[in-house]
Amino acid sequence: MQSNYERVICPIQENPVIADATIVNTTYDCDGYRISCISMAKGTYMALERFRSPVLIMVRKGEMRIDVKGYEDTDTRSALIKAGQGYFRPANEYAGYFADTDDVIFTEIVLCADSEIAMRIIPHLVQDIIHLVHYEPGQVSRSHLINDEFFQLNMLAFSESEKIDFCCSKQPVSIDCIEGKVTIQHEEDKNDLLPGNSFRIPADYACTVFVSCRTKIIVLYLADAQRHII
Repeated sequence: MQSNYERVICPIQENPVIADATIVNTTYDCDGYRISCISMAKGTYMALERFRSPVLIMVRKGEMRIDVKGYEDTDTRSALIKAGQGYFRPANEYAGYFADTDDVIFTEIVLCADSEIAMRIIPHLVQDIIHLVHYEPGQVSRSHLINDEFFQLNMLAFSESEKIDFCCSKQPVSIDCIEGKVTIQHEEDKNDLLPGNSFRIPADYACTVFVSCRTKIIVLYLADAQRHII
């Protein structure tokens, strides 16, 4: 398998939909946290099962239906989530995924039961990911969405072009481009990120991050051991 470090990753291209199949590609698994990219062919589903941990879903392609039922509930609630949208559900709920009308590719982030979730992530509400952080003239806006000790997920909005010297000594970092353009340079190597692309930076990796005007990114700080990147 090609390393998931120091290269541009396009989840849609690297997790193609296969007819009549559902494929789960787990790329990170550490201390209760798990990140998987799931592709579902139209007409397939993942049956209702109980999740003991809270889960954040971000759809990258197509439209999916999620059915959710609380541990003591008798009724099931449903929601349709389209590309570019996210959905959060708390711990100890039953959930099922359905690709009723489209081929679907989405990212599933499993958190810990005591994860610190920002109030702007509203349970059981379909939200446009791009609107979880807003541009402010002349400033870099930040939205801290998950703030655990070894797992943080932040969104940043750059209203103007920026050049950032970056190095995280304690843990690897994943940068996802949501809007605009990002270029990551390490020595002579340059990698351009367009919307939908991501780049994983190892710990102690000194690089320069160039951000174009009106760009939004997700910055995800992972655990401090590279072996957890699959």
